[in-house]
Amino acid sequence: MISVSKKVDSERILIASDKINQTPAFVYDESVIIDRLAALSEVKKNSGCQILYSIKAATMRGLLETIANRVDGFSVSSLFECQIAREIIGDRGTVHLTTPGLRDDEFGSIVEYVDYISFNSLSQWQYYQGHIQKDILGDEIQKLNCGLRINPEISFVKDERYDPCRKYSKLGVPIPELENIKHLENIQGLHLHNNCESSDYTELKQTVDHVCLLLGQTLERMQWINLGGGYFIDNEKQQHELEQIIQDLKDTYTLDVFIEPGKGIVGSAGSLVSSVIDMFESDGKQVAILDTTVNHLPEVFEYQYKPEIVQENSEGGYEYRLAGCSCLSGDMFGDYRFEQVLSIGSRVIFKNVGAYMFVKANTFNGINLPAVIILKSDGVLVLQKEFSYADFRGKY
Repeated sequence: MISVSKKVDSERILIASDKINQTPAFVYDESVIIDRLAALSEVKKNSGCQILYSIKAATMRGLLETIANRVDGFSVSSLFECQIAREIIGDRGTVHLTTPGLRDDEFGSIVEYVDYISFNSLSQWQYYQGHIQKDILGDEIQKLNCGLRINPEISFVKDERYDPCRKYSKLGVPIPELENIKHLENIQGLHLHNNCESSDYTELKQTVDHVCLLLGQTLERMQWINLGGGYFIDNEKQQHELEQIIQDLKDTYTLDVFIEPGKGIVGSAGSLVSSVIDMFESDGKQVAILDTTVNHLPEVFEYQYKPEIVQENSEGGYEYRLAGCSCLSGDMFGDYRFEQVLSIGSRVIFKNVGAYMFVKANTFNGINLPAVIILKSDGVLVLQKEFSYADFRGKY
C-alpha cells in the first residue's frame, strides 16, 4: 500500500452526492485514482521498479479497468482474484500470487492465470514443486516464475492482529530456515511484506538491510524481489527515500524490484454517501440514524476507529451521535459536529473508505449492500452495481 497523499477534492464528492437518487452508495472518484497512479509512475520512472496493484483492497471491475492501463500487473491471493485479474489485464501485464491457502483442487486453474507465484512456506513449495516435477500440469507450468515469501522477523505494527511478523506467524518463511540452500534451487525471487500503513521509510530500509545482510548470497542468485506494501508516501522526501532503497537493490543485485500498492491507490478515492432516516434524543444526546451501517464499513468496527466525514467541522455548533441502522447496539460511528443542522434526508459522507471496506461489507440483518458508483474525471456518475433481494437470497 503506497500512496502520495494529495488533498482530496471534497467539493467534488459533495456536488456528486446531490445527484445520487438513492443511498447508501459507495462512490469512487476516478480522478483521485489517476492522481495516485501518476505519482507512482514517477516512482517507477526514477527507480526502475515495477508497480503491481494489490486487488484485495478493492476489486470492482470499473476500478480495475482504470488501474490496469497504468500498472505493470496485479497482485492476488486467491483463485477468484487470479481470474478477475487476468480477465481485466489480459496480456498487458503480469499477475502475481502469494497465499497461505493453495489447494490441490485449485492449483491447476491458478497456474492458467498467474505468471508469478510466491510460495508461503517451504512445505508448500516442496509439495507443489513435486506437482511441477511430475509434470501433471503440462506446458502451463513452464510460464511460472516461482518465488518464496520470507518472514524478516522484524515487526513494526503495534496491533498484533495485523502484524505479518507476529510470533507464530503464518506468513512467510523465517530467514533462518533458508540456510539450507538446496531448498532454493528452482526459486527465482523473494517476496516480503512486514508493515502496515507506515510513512517511515527507515523501517523499510531497516528491513531491506536486514534481508541483504542475512541473504546477500541468495539475492545474488535471484531474478527479482517483491517488497510488498504497507507504506504511504506523504511528501517528496519519502518518495526519494523509497526510490533510493529500490535503486540500491537494483544496483547491488541487478534485481527486478516490485512494489504492491493497494490502499494507497484506492483508499482516499472512496466515499460512502448515506442519508439520515431518523433522529431523536437519548440521554441528552442527539442521535441521527443513517441508512448505512458499520457492516458496510467493517474496518471501522474491526479497528474501533472513528471514520472521517466530509461535512464534519470540529467547531460546528451542532453535535450528533451518528449511528447505523442495524439492530447491533454497537453500530455507532461516533460523535460529530456540523455547521448545519441535520434533519431527516440530510446527506452524510464518509471519506477515505475506498480500501478494504466494500470488499468486506456484509448484509447482516438483511440490510442491502450500498450501490457502487464511479465518479468519472469529467464529473459524470456511472453506476457500476446495484444489489437486490435476489443477491441476498442467492447468497444463502
